[in-house]
Parts: sequence; structure tokens; C-alpha cells
Amino acid sequence: MAHEESTHPAALDGLPARTPLELDIATAAHRKLLVLALQLMARDETLRLALMEAVSQTLTFHDSHEDAGLEADAAFAFERRVDAEFRRILTDVQAVLGDRMRSPVA
Repeated sequence: MAHEESTHPAALDGLPARTPLELDIATAAHRKLLVLALQLMARDETLRLALMEAVSQTLTFHDSHEDAGLEADAAFAFERRVDAEFRRILTDVQAVLGDRMRSPVA
């Protein structure tokens, strides 16, 4: 349900939902913005160390989950794909920063 004070076009009543292509475009734009923000943050040593610690904790938590076996449920499979994209984003950030930022989980 849309919040009445929201000014976001998608939150207004009467507008059609986004198409799959529009969602893909929005996701790609958000990803670019996220990579840029992380690159800028990681240039500061204090922020970089905090970011790497948070990343390490996030990936360690997800990697320690039990193997779901050959027939993983949809939620587990979704989380695995999210983790894979998370790692790709970190790789993109690392490509710009080089040795200044190494992912704690390869």
C-alpha cells in the first residue's frame, strides 16, 4: 500500500506496475550507483575497514548455512544468487581500487 506522502511515481495510485524491462533498467542503474558509492567510501581507510568487516560478516553468515542438497527451495536459491551478485559488486569495486580493497571471501 502506498504511503500518502510519497512522491515516488510508482507509489501513486492508478499508475501501471513496471514492466520486467523497466525493472531490469532500474536494477542496473541502482547497481551502478551502489558500485560508485562503495568505491568512494572505500577510498577512505576507516570506511574501507568498516566496509570490509561488514562484508566479511555478511558473507561468513551466508556461507555457513547448511547445504540445501540437490533440491534447494526457491528462497535458498534466490539467496545464493543474491550472494553471487554481492560478490560481483565487490569485484567491480576492487577492480577500481586494486590492492587497497581485497574481498575477505574470494
